[in-house]
Amino acid sequence: MGPLALGHRPRSHQGDNDNDESSSSSSSALRRNILLALAAPPITLLLPTSLANAAETPAEAIRLLSSKTIPGLGPPDIYYPSYFIGSWKVTSVITTSDDNFWNDLKSNGVNLPVTIVSKMRFVPYNAGKDFIENSDTYPNNNVPAIADRAYNEQSYYTALSEEINRLYSTTKPTLPSIQSAIWTPTNPNVLSLTYVNGSSKEIKVTKRSVDVSNDGNSIFSSEFRRITTVPPSAANSIGVGGIPSISKSRVLTKWKQSATATDGVDRIEGIEIVYNESGTLGDKDKNADPLLGGGSSKAGSIPLPYGNDTKDLPDWRSTKTKILMERIGG
Repeated sequence: MGPLALGHRPRSHQGDNDNDESSSSSSSALRRNILLALAAPPITLLLPTSLANAAETPAEAIRLLSSKTIPGLGPPDIYYPSYFIGSWKVTSVITTSDDNFWNDLKSNGVNLPVTIVSKMRFVPYNAGKDFIENSDTYPNNNVPAIADRAYNEQSYYTALSEEINRLYSTTKPTLPSIQSAIWTPTNPNVLSLTYVNGSSKEIKVTKRSVDVSNDGNSIFSSEFRRITTVPPSAANSIGVGGIPSISKSRVLTKWKQSATATDGVDRIEGIEIVYNESGTLGDKDKNADPLLGGGSSKAGSIPLPYGNDTKDLPDWRSTKTKILMERIGG
């Protein structure tokens, strides 16, 4: 037998060859697994901020942030596509309502629809309590926006008050002016309002959900709210505010880019439906026609179509508003 060729070794029986091939295959698989493990990022680095930073579209960025749900509440806030950031002129047309507020105004000659022109502002979600944007978080400009709830509420309420006073002349304002509005992006679920007449209101979000289209052109949100209202104290009493009352509310909103938007998003259309709790169905019928089960002889009873067992159910009143936002500043 001649000398062995370089790189070869003598072959033994078939069993040894099988063991050698199996050992070599196992070693190769092990090496591949080790290399893959070293190349993969550690699990501890996959934090929500890193994931959101890697978002390639506004819709993806919103979904990543919204996934950080708070038990029993849902997403920490309503996140909007980045093109919402900036200031907007807002035309709100209140089309229909059976809420007590608008029913009372109707009895005094103020009929719907009513048009309210106000302003709204949206800021980067990471603006912080001082509304300073952290530009390093979203280098690809997909940073989602949040609504500046204090600014928006105060602007809308002031415009509403002015329009109501114009339509319904009174010796004093129908709605008291807002003295202060307190809200921060770091605590987005609570908006505290105080009024010049000594009354106050706290609006606290208790549950929400958000859905955004794949292209980021439309967004839908739902928020349940608990509203605590403190009336002004009596003129001869000592202290601040009267006996507080608590009610529930739900706000459904849908936004979409205007079909006429060009050269960027400068117009956004929306629709909002607000449901406010207004006593019970029994309260609703107290002043109804006696022939329908109401009136003084049967105060608080319920007409037969409702059934007597429903008189203590909450009475929800709805208000529908069409909204157009036009950009006035970035």
